[in-house]
Amino acid sequence: MAVTQPAARINSSRQFRVLTAHATLFQASVAIAGGFIGAHLMEQGFSIAAALCVYAAILSVRFAFRLAVLPLVARIGFRAAMLAGIVLTGAQFIPLLQAREPSWLLAWVLTVALAEALYWPVYHAATSAAASSTGRGREIAIRQGINFIVGIAGPLLGGFLLTRFGAIADFALAGALCLLAALPIFLLGPLDLGPVPAARESFRQIDRLGITAFAADGFLTSGLALAWPMILFAALGSRYDNLGLANAAAALFGAIAGYICGAAIDAGGRARYLRLVTILYGATFLLRATASWYPLAGYISNCAGAALAGLYTPVLMSTIYERSRNSGAAYHFHIAAEAGWDIGAAAGCLVAAATLLIAPAASLAILPAGLALFLIHACIARATVPRLPSAD
Repeated sequence: MAVTQPAARINSSRQFRVLTAHATLFQASVAIAGGFIGAHLMEQGFSIAAALCVYAAILSVRFAFRLAVLPLVARIGFRAAMLAGIVLTGAQFIPLLQAREPSWLLAWVLTVALAEALYWPVYHAATSAAASSTGRGREIAIRQGINFIVGIAGPLLGGFLLTRFGAIADFALAGALCLLAALPIFLLGPLDLGPVPAARESFRQIDRLGITAFAADGFLTSGLALAWPMILFAALGSRYDNLGLANAAAALFGAIAGYICGAAIDAGGRARYLRLVTILYGATFLLRATASWYPLAGYISNCAGAALAGLYTPVLMSTIYERSRNSGAAYHFHIAAEAGWDIGAAAGCLVAAATLLIAPAASLAILPAGLALFLIHACIARATVPRLPSAD
């Protein structure tokens, strides 16, 4: 006899599949161009420290835009806000090509900040609402695996295009894929993400643990996703094809690790993986710090770090999505949590830039980001501890 699933569960599964199709195209755009943006800024004449200061400016402006766009989101709705963010993300490559000019650099900073202020809170809120309560870790890991698989071909293609044809060809393809990622959004059903808070209400009744975890993740990610690609690019001879090969190899390790960890989360193994991830992830930061002297260590630590990211991301995001879903106001939750991410990431960029000014080698600038692992461990461990029933 067939088992009939509740309509809400069916809709949730359909929403998650549509969001996964969108995420695959969006991640393909990021894989082809996103990992090379820092290297492109270096080619435009920016030092690594200066590029990190530009990233900190983007994050700071994005923090301000999060509150400024709330009336707009309330007026146009979640779907339209997400679509606007996608279109602006695809358009960012136009000013980026001329980033050496101050006016074009400013235009790029404003475009990226506005795009991400509109897009990411809706995307994460929609994902947390669509993910199932019993298989969230596996669902996130499957998506993560798809993204990492896309990440294998993307850096190889991006490195090839940048080496042979230049930034225009690579960024044009990335922009086109980003715009294609908007098509699945039209297939989404109604997005029930709770009310859009007024600016003065957005930080009331907030989840402090969720914000703290996201702020720590921002600090960590500023080192791994912003500083590290530029450090690795320099360590590998400032060649786009070498950076693409390193990132493609890393994506393969991350895809396998992410699925294993997602299945373990659903089987109740989050706490065990949390301890393992924290210890091993910390070790990869020490190995990355030697890349300026030993380029081979850059390759090895890049692969090992991606494998650990494949474990770490489902551990963190399954925790965040659970808290978001249980809050009853997913969009409100992510507005506050991602504002914390901006603060953490901006601070991480500035700390890494300051480290570059005093460190004898650029790769040492990756070390401060690793300190965030301790805070992330504490937040997830606290969230994972089951609550005892009330005496009442």
